[in-house]
Amino acid sequence: MIFRISYLVLFSFFSFTIHAQSFPLNSELKEISGLEFLNDSVLVAHNDSGNSPYLFLLDLKGNVLKKVFVSNAKNTDWEDIAVDADYLYIGDIGNNSNKRKDLIIYRIKTTELIQYESVVADKMSISYADQKAFPPAQNERNFDSECLISAFGDLWIFSKNKSEPFDGNSKVYRFKFQKDSLQEIPLFTIIYLGNRGYYFDTPTAGDFKNDKFYLLTYNRWMILELNGTNFKIVKNKKFAEYNQKEALTVSGNSIWVANEYNKVLGGPKLKRISLK
Repeated sequence: MIFRISYLVLFSFFSFTIHAQSFPLNSELKEISGLEFLNDSVLVAHNDSGNSPYLFLLDLKGNVLKKVFVSNAKNTDWEDIAVDADYLYIGDIGNNSNKRKDLIIYRIKTTELIQYESVVADKMSISYADQKAFPPAQNERNFDSECLISAFGDLWIFSKNKSEPFDGNSKVYRFKFQKDSLQEIPLFTIIYLGNRGYYFDTPTAGDFKNDKFYLLTYNRWMILELNGTNFKIVKNKKFAEYNQKEALTVSGNSIWVANEYNKVLGGPKLKRISLK
């Protein structure tokens, strides 16, 4: 009986270490807000508003391999990154007060990020086709975003709802990157994520893998399927801890989540969670 109990304890511990691993991040990434894979062994990350326009290349334990300076960019409020077969896209789309008129998507060849320590990005300016006031009325402030995704050959933005009263809706915009253009991007659809408020039911990052969308909030991650213009949440998983999680990517059978530094909860961390 003693052996049996000990075996079960060891098995439970072993399962936990496989299904959830945590790695400390360099203090330079204390405001980490974007995370993606460049290839199977290299992650790329960035900080959010007010930081220098650097991208950080990381190994799978969160160690910094090198920094890449985006020489013609400004980090007004970088909030997320996305990748396709050839490019990495940076969303300078943070819009806390809902009054910005200088939202930008930057595009960089992924091969250049590996080869060089300074790169020049293509630029595209965007505005939301359904935003008419800067800022809009308090009950219409749904034009902030921390979520940029590349899927089906397009870029997608999921809004971070800051309206009062809070209605739980995230606006979804779908568009193509066009270098040196100013685009009014169209509203694709609206999805309802919950009514518990800004800190629980607004997306802070996202990714796309195997025909599914992955969204992150401060307290959970979700898997969504798209049918036409309708999103359906097929998995909804809460985290054991609540903190400022603003970066997510997916690779193989794992999701990777990063949280910012908090003076109470500690330094920035990278967490790998098995999807099995």
